[in-house]
Amino acid sequence: MLSGDAVHEGGQIDTLPRSDVEQYVRTMQRLRTLDVDVVYPGHGRPFGRERLREIAADYLRRRN
Repeated sequence: MLSGDAVHEGGQIDTLPRSDVEQYVRTMQRLRTLDVDVVYPGHGRPFGRERLREIAADYLRRRN
């Protein structure tokens, strides 16, 4: 999966002036359910499905 800026290592940024946090939460909820082998982020090195789920879960925990 090509994730662009939606998810990558190093923390997710949702504090920019036009950030839509509610949409980002929905995106993370969806990313947690995807059955992908490799994520190619817009920044950093590729990672696997389990790491994708960890990143999404960590973000959701911080937001709830």
